[in-house]
Amino acid sequence: MKSHVVLVSGRICTWKSKLAQKLSEKRDFQLVSTSEILKNIANDRNRPTDRSSLQELGDELDSETKFQWVFDHISEELNKTDKKYQFVVDHIRHKEQLLHFRNQNDFKIVHVHLFAKPHFLRSEFERRTKDEIESCPLTFDKADPLHGNDDDILWFKRDADVRIDVTRTDAEDTFVRVCAALHINPDQKKRCVDVVVGGQYGSEGKGNIVAYLAKEYDVLVRVGGPNAGHTVAGKSGQYTYHHLPSGSKDCDAELLLGPGMTIDVKALLTEISECGISEERLYIDPDAMIIEEKDKTDEGLLKNNISSTASGSGAASARRIMQRSGTVRLAKNVPELEQYVGCENKQRGSTLRRLELAFSKRKSVLLEGTQGSGLSIFHGPYPHVTSRDTNVAGCLAEAGISPARVRKIIMVTRTTPIRVADPDTEGKTSGFLKHPTDFETVAKEAGLDFTEVKEAEKTSTTKRNRRVGWFDWELFRKSCKLNAPTDIALTFADYLSSKNQSAHRYEQLTPETINFIEELELVSQARVTLINTRFPKPKDHSTSDLRSLIDRRNWRGGKRE
Repeated sequence: MKSHVVLVSGRICTWKSKLAQKLSEKRDFQLVSTSEILKNIANDRNRPTDRSSLQELGDELDSETKFQWVFDHISEELNKTDKKYQFVVDHIRHKEQLLHFRNQNDFKIVHVHLFAKPHFLRSEFERRTKDEIESCPLTFDKADPLHGNDDDILWFKRDADVRIDVTRTDAEDTFVRVCAALHINPDQKKRCVDVVVGGQYGSEGKGNIVAYLAKEYDVLVRVGGPNAGHTVAGKSGQYTYHHLPSGSKDCDAELLLGPGMTIDVKALLTEISECGISEERLYIDPDAMIIEEKDKTDEGLLKNNISSTASGSGAASARRIMQRSGTVRLAKNVPELEQYVGCENKQRGSTLRRLELAFSKRKSVLLEGTQGSGLSIFHGPYPHVTSRDTNVAGCLAEAGISPARVRKIIMVTRTTPIRVADPDTEGKTSGFLKHPTDFETVAKEAGLDFTEVKEAEKTSTTKRNRRVGWFDWELFRKSCKLNAPTDIALTFADYLSSKNQSAHRYEQLTPETINFIEELELVSQARVTLINTRFPKPKDHSTSDLRSLIDRRNWRGGKRE
């Protein structure tokens, strides 16, 4: 496969430079700025670098090199590496310059010619900012390098592989149209996103499942807020993630925090530091919502009524809808997050932009859902629900991913669903459990140490005790209807029998456990492909035995090397 070089021609104010910049920023083209080449040469020759002087130098170089200096620069860049690159040259102004590219077979050439009606070009020139006028105080005719070169303009029009009329458009419109004409938009039929969601009331062990899968993906995306804590046992020890995707410490994937997230800035910065996440890996969407201290205070009543975590996530989400004023802070308004978000003119953290780039490179994406299907504000037993839709459709919407991108939906299910303990307020409850029991009974029937089970069964965020119930088949089927999983991940198999803790293969599970799994597959119409046989004990923070997870998948994430 040859390197790809896009050559842009056109008169002044046809968005040539901005098009080239956007191809560089959004499609990873290597930008070749002819003005920067000229500036470097001018500095070497102790020449002035204003626009008129650079145009004169360009004319001299055309004469000295027989119009070959731009071509020589590209050839030199390509000779520095064996990699195949995409280049975009922001300005070709003579047909002889372009012919040097046409008359070679070392790389593929695409000529893009931008044109517009004369009155539009003059109007755009007159609308320049004060800084732009100071940098180019010339008249329209003198500033336009193609003014009077009617023969070259006609030749460019005939030669162009892509010809775009930019009249009554702007740079962003031009970029969209050129990408389509160049066929460099990602294939919308390519299914490269796998989603992990919870099938009950949260605390199903999603974090450990995501962390186990994370090494197989190029990009990890997290939605939700700090009210959901995902505790993970990895090679670096046990850690509870509240904002970052689970397993971030132990993989090298790109990390995206989507626009639907609610962020506690101080907690997030602490998490980034503790996990050693570099600026190059993390991208925070500029439109993610910021949780304020008042949001946490406002959720106090929910904490007393339904055992809410009172993290402020729900109050922040409500405020985002109701206020819509300058008092609402988004990630782009927080200076401490700028290195991950970017600035107004270059929002590096845009999830949509990062995903489109990932799709165009055929990268694999893992989306980590939040909490569980039974806590969905729309589909759970209101009012004992969370502040968002926790099913796959809601998670995709928060991230900005089309359902058409989804390949696998992995629904994580416990053998014994749990809810957080009831509030301290008398007469209040955290929500319905269809077949309530207690952990002492679960431990006794499974042959487990009750003390260890009790210590392990605390919520990740508030450290409150949990309530537990026997398996709820009605809830499981409802979650399957809402999420249509392709795979089931079963966790806490040792709560069925302690003998499962020593199982490393499917056939080593107890017969009763295998029967239970087969019935899960029958009800869900999906295969149970991941089976967790035990979680590390609370006192075991240093190691993680990956063989505690039986992997029956016939697929992998698809990480690109």
